[in-house]
Amino acid sequence: MPATILSNGSDSISNGSEPASNDSTVRQDTDTGPTIDGASFPKIPTYRAIGTLSILILTGGAVIVLTALSFLAFLWYGRGSGVGGEHATSLWRLIMLRDSLPQIITLASVTMRVTIAAQTTLCTSMCASLILEKRRVRKSQVAQFSIARSVNDGPWKLIFALLRDTRVHISWHSESILIMFLGLAALGIQFTSTILLSDLGDATLVQFPSAVLLNLTATVNTLTEIKTPYWSQRPRAFPSFGESPPGYFAQPNEHGLSDTGLKRRALLPFSDAENRTSLRRYEGPGFVLSSRVACMPPVFSNSQFMTEHAENLFDYGYIEGSLQYEETFTRAGISPPRLCNSKRCLPTSFDCDIYVRPGDVSDRYSAESPINSFCFPDPINMTAYSSSYWDLNDDPWGPEASTILVISSNVNESYWSESPEQPIPTPNYTVNGEWSNFELESGYFVNISLCFMGLNVMFSEVNLTLTVDKTTNTAEKKAIMSGLAIDTTDIQVLLGADPSIQSPTERGVFSIGHIEDDPNFLFIADGNGPLSLGQNNTSVMESYLLYMAQAQRSNATITACDPCDGYTTQSANPIYANIFSSILSRTNRAAVALQSVYTVLGQTVYYDLLDKYDQPYKTNVTSSKTIKLPQQSLGLLAVIILATSSLVAIGAMTALFSRHSHYTLLGETWHTLSQVISSETEAILDGKVILPDDSMEKHFKGEDHYVKLGRSSISGRIEVMRCDTKS
Repeated sequence: MPATILSNGSDSISNGSEPASNDSTVRQDTDTGPTIDGASFPKIPTYRAIGTLSILILTGGAVIVLTALSFLAFLWYGRGSGVGGEHATSLWRLIMLRDSLPQIITLASVTMRVTIAAQTTLCTSMCASLILEKRRVRKSQVAQFSIARSVNDGPWKLIFALLRDTRVHISWHSESILIMFLGLAALGIQFTSTILLSDLGDATLVQFPSAVLLNLTATVNTLTEIKTPYWSQRPRAFPSFGESPPGYFAQPNEHGLSDTGLKRRALLPFSDAENRTSLRRYEGPGFVLSSRVACMPPVFSNSQFMTEHAENLFDYGYIEGSLQYEETFTRAGISPPRLCNSKRCLPTSFDCDIYVRPGDVSDRYSAESPINSFCFPDPINMTAYSSSYWDLNDDPWGPEASTILVISSNVNESYWSESPEQPIPTPNYTVNGEWSNFELESGYFVNISLCFMGLNVMFSEVNLTLTVDKTTNTAEKKAIMSGLAIDTTDIQVLLGADPSIQSPTERGVFSIGHIEDDPNFLFIADGNGPLSLGQNNTSVMESYLLYMAQAQRSNATITACDPCDGYTTQSANPIYANIFSSILSRTNRAAVALQSVYTVLGQTVYYDLLDKYDQPYKTNVTSSKTIKLPQQSLGLLAVIILATSSLVAIGAMTALFSRHSHYTLLGETWHTLSQVISSETEAILDGKVILPDDSMEKHFKGEDHYVKLGRSSISGRIEVMRCDTKS
């Protein structure tokens, strides 16, 4: 009677009631299953051979791994096209802003490691089954291979066993190659977290907008007068600002008039650098520094150069005379403005110093290197808590604006020493753009430009947006020191003083979406009405810029050279001097140089005052946060390739097992144990000496034959049978 397959819970293949004849042979038909003496035995259904739990691990594990990879890909590539993740989904931004990416990587890595390890363990059982049924193994290893179909701790013991038996080249068969690959892949999967973390780097991400209360003004009685000599003080910082309109160059027209146009710069209302550099958008009230500077070649009368002695220490020069406004404006193509208002008239006379470099340092500078300064013939006597002088709708040339003479000279001390206390008649001069060029002697020149600066500070509603082309914080600019040399190139770019770099993005400045000025803001022309709290505060800042910064006396001259000699009311700090002189050297535009240094001066005054403010205002702020973000994809691609190739190998192994395995029920302990018991192994099992696995090969003493699983022709059982090495 032929053997039959029992339908009990073990799904084991039982013996028939009568053993088969001894001359029966084992044959295998790939379509019908194994046969004995021409009788066919049906193959165990794949779903029963693999088992419900194993199928769940294989299919569910694949879904889990692919889901984890998809989520990681979403985190890597979900930033979107906007700078700083602005256009990313809310889920992506929420995860990143909470700095949860490292934790998610760890959890995803653990999930994939555990899942692929469980699947690889099942594949180890499948591989052991295929080798026992399709190939052959040494009798000393058959117990290890058979039990591995039920219980194993991974592929490596099986792999080492295969590699030791190289004579039969088992390691070159498909199931052996797959299990070796899965072993290496499982090893690589252990480092998933490290591989993924290697893609991360510091970057900034734009946070969600938030409503913030900021102290933007102070009550009048809390403001104290600041008497800091600002020109000689090192600038406090070089932060970004909002600018409208962006960029300028002030190229002179055919009449020599150089005009910056109205420039409005909104100052960032944060006293600390961290909040300023992380700011991306701001909406609310703020201080707006508005200015317009126009320069033109001056026309003088009764002018002369003189020598001044400094207590027998050195000699330097000065120029005095009268300003001829009608001729100056006519030459510049400007209709003559009012020369006076109810508070002030344009100054007519001037007396400005011309500085020299000390003799002990002159050899370090080129003879053509000019010495620069700017002089105020008559500063605006503006006091705190008064209405503004200059209206944004006015031209800058008029009594409401500051009158400034910019002087650039290369005359050295020896020239002035030759004419002590004797007037030097003003020589004929030439006009070059906005400059009147006086050549005192061959090779020695004094260039002078007459500039008008309209300036005020207003407390306005502003909307600022920073557009950058990379997701890094916009670090505040710095002056670079190299020994005694100062490099302020980055600061000049920020200020827009480099004509080749004008876009807000390149400069790192904010674009102003709109400015809504206070309709009740008072100018001198409007009378002396009551000032709002905001204008009281801006008026304090204006008074510092228009009066105190101009040394509070007529003909005060601010040096803009480092070093230089001469009696000055205030010497500009070397950084101011470098910014001013470098802009003149690069562009020859006195208007741009003045507007630039006044912006830096205004920021320094503002941030000193900001520390004293105590009146809160509602604002909407969007800032950026420095976190770990994916900066490359090499690690993610490596993990994707590793995990997906593992899934493909697992699928291939499952397909091989489903196609070629006939006798195995994965995970069934008694089933796998019963099949290892046969006449080939009974002597070992009946022995009274317990031997460890690594001693079995020696124990057989040359009788370590090749065996495989098959149906016994004697008992009809599925058991270990000796295998013909030629088959």
